[in-house]
Amino acid sequence: MMPVERFGEFLVRKNVISREALSKLLTTQRLVREKIGVIAVREGLLSEDEMVGYLSEFLEIPLFRSDIDAIDRGIIHVIPKKMALKAHVLPVAVGEAGELILASSGPVPKSVLQTISRIVKKQVRLTLTTTTRLKRMQNLFFSQAYDTTIDLRKRIDVGDSGFIIELFEKIMVRAVNRNASDIHVEPEKDELVVRFREDGVLHRTETFPYDMASNLVARIKVLAGLDIAEKRKPQDGAFYFLPQALDVEIDGVNVRVSVLPTVHGEKVVMRLLPPHDAAIDLDGLGMNKSMLSDFCRHLEAPHGIILVTGPTGSGKSTTLYGSLQMLRGEATNITTIEDPVELTVRGVNQTQVDAGEKISFAAALRSILRQDPDIIMVGEIRDAETLSISLRAAITGHLVLSTLHTNDAPSSFSRMNDMGAEAFLVAASVRGVLAQRLVRTVCQHCGAWETITEAEMAMLGLQGEPFPVKRGAGCERCYRGYRGRLGLFELLSVDEAMQQLIMGRANFEEIRQYAVRHQGFKTLREDGIEKIRKGLTSPEEVLRVTIE
Repeated sequence: MMPVERFGEFLVRKNVISREALSKLLTTQRLVREKIGVIAVREGLLSEDEMVGYLSEFLEIPLFRSDIDAIDRGIIHVIPKKMALKAHVLPVAVGEAGELILASSGPVPKSVLQTISRIVKKQVRLTLTTTTRLKRMQNLFFSQAYDTTIDLRKRIDVGDSGFIIELFEKIMVRAVNRNASDIHVEPEKDELVVRFREDGVLHRTETFPYDMASNLVARIKVLAGLDIAEKRKPQDGAFYFLPQALDVEIDGVNVRVSVLPTVHGEKVVMRLLPPHDAAIDLDGLGMNKSMLSDFCRHLEAPHGIILVTGPTGSGKSTTLYGSLQMLRGEATNITTIEDPVELTVRGVNQTQVDAGEKISFAAALRSILRQDPDIIMVGEIRDAETLSISLRAAITGHLVLSTLHTNDAPSSFSRMNDMGAEAFLVAASVRGVLAQRLVRTVCQHCGAWETITEAEMAMLGLQGEPFPVKRGAGCERCYRGYRGRLGLFELLSVDEAMQQLIMGRANFEEIRQYAVRHQGFKTLREDGIEKIRKGLTSPEEVLRVTIE
């Protein structure tokens, strides 16, 4: 029996939202005709996980807690795909009593559950998950059922134009299924090579005849709004991919395109980005609870600058977007300066700059300071002028988030000194510096425990008895024993004593030693060793991305 109490009233009773906030949500609901929980998540009052947790308690429906990889793929199609998509459910398991367990993002009408029960000839039981997770599972399983095999003989039957459209969409669907972050289309002397970057590693997936290169590149250019006749200059564009030539239903993907002329033709790199306003949960990035608590404390400061450092591809933008989604709200004016905007965030004013041409970081930052901002995100501090304006904004009542290219957290202060920053400004404005790297996670299906080698102990700088580590052998669900990535982090907090060190232009080693002695500072490698001991990643991965 459905509760008489409404969900909004339930949230007020649980002290999750205020009565005033509920009134605003109800006003919005009358305009957009959406559920209160959906609006609360969009407005930043609740995270998706928090919302579905409270909804589970309210409806007395259990949460679906299993890992996606643990889902029984043999029962995904026991009900028609169109019915599953229309009802917003997904069959995920068979219960101990033989009932069919469905995952959904909300309550499902009793009549729908009865219809499903008649089709499968079983009782059905509902579990709840987030909307984002449900869509990801539906995308994964329904698109994987589609055959993405590329048959070059079909090129003659379909015709070159139709075949290229179908070829491109199969490449894209395959990349989405494999959770690739980038697709490289590379013409070589006598062939066309397609490579995917999966979990940070680039590897070849397909090879085609060279004469297909120009038509495939032209198809990508048309979608990205680029000049197909211009083949001598680099071009950049973007498009939203949704399969049209294929009978497959997946969520769209934002694609950023870079075209570069080479000696054998035009090379294309496509960066696959999450859908607009995709939820990024800071809890899921890999920080330990203590570090996450300290980082969130810095984010809640009324003013100051917080830096995220690391090389290209270390996940800095993801951390910043997760921070913005945590901070956004009706009472906060957040503005960003990015090059380019990778993910649009509802409730955040995002500005894309074109360094050196239309608008630079420094020029955009000056304009933004006249827009009454509370929080400013600068995509990257690239020059002394941008650094100086950012530091001054941070000491005049603004919270500034930005990135810096340094190997570790303590080195960021030396880097700012090298860029000409005034020491007193750095000491007064910087709240904390988070350095990070990304490592591949060991596949939980084929991973097995074994003893770490003495050579690995030595390279990691460890002494004592060898301990168990997990390594993946490689299976159909992973790539060479790894699936997915997580972050390694080190967080440096600036206190009064460290401010004195910064004003005295102490070198990075002096700052590091102070942080170790007085803050319990742990390096990227030490964070990596903790994750090795937990079986999350391998010694090879930690050694690959950390520098002592």
